[in-house]
Amino acid sequence: MRNFTLISHPFYDQIAAKIRQYSPIFLTVFILLFSVAPTYLPGYSSVRPSLTLIPVFYWAVYRSYDFSIFSAFMTGLFLDFLDGTPLGINTLIFTLFYLITKTQRRYLLGKPFIFVWFGFAVLSFGAYFFKWLFVSINYAAFTPILISFISYLLLLLCYPLISWPCAKLNLYLLDKEK
Repeated sequence: MRNFTLISHPFYDQIAAKIRQYSPIFLTVFILLFSVAPTYLPGYSSVRPSLTLIPVFYWAVYRSYDFSIFSAFMTGLFLDFLDGTPLGINTLIFTLFYLITKTQRRYLLGKPFIFVWFGFAVLSFGAYFFKWLFVSINYAAFTPILISFISYLLLLLCYPLISWPCAKLNLYLLDKEK
């Protein structure tokens, strides 16, 4: 009878470590693709929330070393290309949103979920306002603010659903880092 021993493969361990390191970016891109996927609900395309703000916020608070400002910038740029908004608006909004969230990180870490959700509500309101303002300036006419407000409310309602996979991934990664 043969005796089997487990042999460590450093190459596979390095690949697994890189996949774990970039998994917040992969999850964010997956949520981005999910958020721009076509739905056939009447009127939804005009009030579709920017669901990608949720993982950008989450990673800026809980894992800013794996999801950098460059990741936020590239996520915004990718969304600009996919969403059809004027080029650079989501890029600017995501980059500023990431920077502002990261400065508030010390107030949000270790706090209850409701407190973090409220912090997201405050910061995302500013992001939505500036996006509305920049789009209005780009088109040289004020776009309907009610549509932006409904989209903002939908985003707040979606926060627990979208932050849940981010939290599960974060717990998994914290467990693997031990």
